Amino acid sequence: MAFFADKDYTEDQAVLDAMQAVMQGNLTLHWFNARTEKIKGQARDLRRGLTYEDLDIGSYGYSSIPEMVRDEQSMVARGSEKVGKLPDMGYLVNRKSDVWSDNVTALYEESKARRWAPAVDVPWTELDAHPLPAELEAACAQLYTFAQECALVVMDFPSRWVALINQEFIELKSFMCAQMLDAARLLEAFRKRALYGGAGLGRASASAEQALKEWLWADNYPQGSLCINLLLGGFMLALYRQVAAFAPSRVDRAIMRYAMQDAARHVSYGMDALRYHLRVQPEQKPLLGAYLDSAEHGIVALLGSLELLEPLILVCGGGLERDQVKTGCAAVAKFVRLVEREYLERLGHAGLDRTESPLVRVLSRTAPLL
Repeated sequence: MAFFADKDYTEDQAVLDAMQAVMQGNLTLHWFNARTEKIKGQARDLRRGLTYEDLDIGSYGYSSIPEMVRDEQSMVARGSEKVGKLPDMGYLVNRKSDVWSDNVTALYEESKARRWAPAVDVPWTELDAHPLPAELEAACAQLYTFAQECALVVMDFPSRWVALINQEFIELKSFMCAQMLDAARLLEAFRKRALYGGAGLGRASASAEQALKEWLWADNYPQGSLCINLLLGGFMLALYRQVAAFAPSRVDRAIMRYAMQDAARHVSYGMDALRYHLRVQPEQKPLLGAYLDSAEHGIVALLGSLELLEPLILVCGGGLERDQVKTGCAAVAKFVRLVEREYLERLGHAGLDRTESPLVRVLSRTAPLL
């Protein structure tokens, strides 16, 4: 249902009269002495510039945000004076440890400092000068089709939650917007790469789509962040590294290099947010463990997607010849093990031991095949 303001301001004579009086030079200046803290922000490092961390001061700082935000439901900026009838935004996420991480402000600054533009920063014409064999170009097109599906979900997750998170967490919401920009940029690069090479888009993966939807629609933000930033983010980071290592062209290597730096930020936030969450709410550890028991199957859905595995084998092996496929299979087997190991290490570092998880048992049964 739409929200309606408490009055139609085109019919509010007091507002219209005040506008007219001010435009005639009769200023009220009632805002001039707002009852807010007076500070002067300064950059600690002039080369880096003024950052959110430099402004972590008094009532304006994020360090002063309480664990439970109980009395701030309007959209006004943190630290400003609140007067009059302010609308209740109905925020659903009001607990700091559900969303916060100690590194979120640094990651936000990094996302701006390391921005790139696919249109001009990728050496597209290299594909004209050195076209790939047809089977490798088709494999790349399929890989980038798969990557687009994942990038869309990475973009959708923060967009689903950002308006539901309390406005007091300004820095965190800023980073979430940066995540959307990162994912949109990767989506652009992947789509352009698939189309520029001439093979067109490949096939969608039903198993991947099912898992991605389940992760996207997690019941709460900590669960969703765990899935999107750590499970999916860690998986994609490993995939980007794998493709970069075996990249058949300078174009693919450049795209993967940029993709790695963007995905690494999301994984770093996800890991630190989980650590912060469990430090403040240790009772959530068994609950998140139980949730992962049902959510980790999504990693198998991604790893078992033939729309990913087969083109990745071709790229890693260099072609469709028997020896090339054998080489590619060996490289992809190492990739699968890397995904598992890094996933367990990240969760362990954040405070969750998953060495006995269903995922480990399933992958251990496939060891002879890998």
